[in-house]
Amino acid sequence: MDERDHADGVRLTARERAALAKIEEGLRQDPAPAPRRPSGGRRLPVAVALMLVCSVVLAVVGIRTSNAVFLWCFAVLWPLTALQLVRLLGRWIRSTGPFTPWF
Repeated sequence: MDERDHADGVRLTARERAALAKIEEGLRQDPAPAPRRPSGGRRLPVAVALMLVCSVVLAVVGIRTSNAVFLWCFAVLWPLTALQLVRLLGRWIRSTGPFTPWF
């Protein structure tokens, strides 16, 4: 005695319907999945701090020695550092909750 499933027209036997009902019941009892942590976790603040230190060192050494290699390395590293700072700031703002204006 096959019955037609009303959703998509697939015929299931009584045994298949029972197995499907058992699976669906098990899925209903499963707890909701835990929210995912943003990728990067604790690595982003450490990476930003390290990039800031390297940027400052490269800038100071480049200015003190007037060596173009250090200045060019600083010129490449600084925009990447600024981008990571913006990402870190965005993560911090999202973690503080909903935005409420001061006025």
